Amino acid sequence: MYRVSKQLWFCAAHQVRLSETQCEDLHGHNYRVLIHAEAKDLDRTSYVIDFAELKKAAVEVCGRFDHRNINEVEPFREGERNPSAEELARYLWEQLARRFDDNRVRISKVEVFETDNNRAEYAP
Repeated sequence: MYRVSKQLWFCAAHQVRLSETQCEDLHGHNYRVLIHAEAKDLDRTSYVIDFAELKKAAVEVCGRFDHRNINEVEPFREGERNPSAEELARYLWEQLARRFDDNRVRISKVEVFETDNNRAEYAP
């Protein structure tokens, strides 16, 4: 199995509803996102996936949160998903998997770092 990863950053605020801790207060993070793709076979260019294509899609998906309050962006508005790092990782995986998963390559997991020490991942 071949595996590649693409990393990017964005800044955003959020309030984790129902946390009963300081995380329920509005606060921000410099999020680091690590997207992992894998394939059993390489394409004709000897790539799992072109890093430029993966970056373009990741920037589009993550860009909707950059310098925003995640609680105000669908699907994290009130009554929808809670904007935890875990749910953000799952959302990013869902969006990227729709774009890239095929018979050869798939998005295997997405990691979301809120800080250098706090990380969540989603891998179906």
